Amino acid sequence: MPTVSLFRRVIRRLTGWPLIKMTYRAHYRVMQRAHPYILKLIEDNEDGEARRASLAGWLRAERPVLDVLRGTVSMFRIDGPRQCVEDEWFALGARIESPGITVQLDPVATHHLESRVRRAIEAEIVGWITEHGLQYHPSVDNPINRVVDDAQAVALMTEWVKRDRWVETQSYAK
Repeated sequence: MPTVSLFRRVIRRLTGWPLIKMTYRAHYRVMQRAHPYILKLIEDNEDGEARRASLAGWLRAERPVLDVLRGTVSMFRIDGPRQCVEDEWFALGARIESPGITVQLDPVATHHLESRVRRAIEAEIVGWITEHGLQYHPSVDNPINRVVDDAQAVALMTEWVKRDRWVETQSYAK
């Protein structure tokens, strides 16, 4: 009998046991869209871990999180769902967190700050494109080969960390 118990323990450890089997019910229309996301969230690898980490803030928010915009130490979380008032779309509110400050914004303040932050992001992206001459790259959807491209990305990061990081100008486009 101890052999069976040992055998079961070895099999359970090798197969990732204990697994939790959950059933959930939702309308067919909802499940058609949600199920692929659920499968990606429960992947037992780095991708699944990254996806779960990106959604961690959802559990602390009272409303659905529409977007989280982060600075170096500050965070601007936009909460929804969006509401349309006379052809203008508003988030229901937002939360700002910065060292020593946590503020909830009303829909109008959220609308104004979101617009300013998005304009600043757009300006930085366009500036980066111009600075690195990326405007001459054709607009095509280049599929990513995860095996090759992920390995190249890790090699590039390792190389960058090992040398003086700011000495030479980098080419950021493939």
